Amino acid sequence: MQKTESENQVNQSRLQVSSKGKRMFALLIDFIFALLLANTFVHVFREEHWDIVTQTSGFYGLLPFYGGIALVLLFKDIFGRSLGKILLGMTIRKIDDLEQQVTLAVLIKRNLMILLFPVEGAVILRDSYARRLADKWWGTVVIDDRNALRGILRILLGNIILFGFFLIAIISQRSGIEKTAVFQTAEQAIRSHEKLKPILEQYPVIEDPEMHLDLRKNTSSPSVVRARVGNEESGKRVIVSLIFRNNPPGWEVLEMEVVPLAE
Repeated sequence: MQKTESENQVNQSRLQVSSKGKRMFALLIDFIFALLLANTFVHVFREEHWDIVTQTSGFYGLLPFYGGIALVLLFKDIFGRSLGKILLGMTIRKIDDLEQQVTLAVLIKRNLMILLFPVEGAVILRDSYARRLADKWWGTVVIDDRNALRGILRILLGNIILFGFFLIAIISQRSGIEKTAVFQTAEQAIRSHEKLKPILEQYPVIEDPEMHLDLRKNTSSPSVVRARVGNEESGKRVIVSLIFRNNPPGWEVLEMEVVPLAE
């Protein structure tokens, strides 16, 4: 029994409260992760003609994006530690028993306090143990995790997550472009162009679509859709300039330029 108590004392002495810098950096990582995740879901599950919806819905069109960020931040510690804490080797524990994990209800209550971020940030910087207001109210503390992944594995995990978001963005890019009303209007103009009809009969797929979308209201700057028609040898590069009209909401083609790929 005495040996067990001695071992517990040694384990307790090895526990170290996470520094203020690590806590703030972990929160920054969590926010970036929430931002990337919300942005990815918005892009992957965009509705048809989302560019017109964005123009006409105003603030309400932004609710899914900002709501997604808030939801991720609310449940970021659902497994006892957020992604930022995992990458920096930290965990949340009860202040009166550092070996005890915190309940889900307490974790959610802690995260609700992020709404008071300026106050919480100031409290962390002033507190000797880097505890924010939520830690003091709910009896928690953030400590360095003795069972954290090795540093190289945490760096690898972070890179895998970033690469995953990058890969999803590339895969969903074409789908997001093709769902826009501006691209569909440009595509209709391209397919009805007399010089391009013979090429499209042989190569019906419009390749390499690119889009510069200007969604500012009351602007005279045109949006631009670029694409390739035909193969690499004899194909054409098409540039379509469009402007958004409010009555009725939709896109109008201003001009279309067709040039050989060699130029």
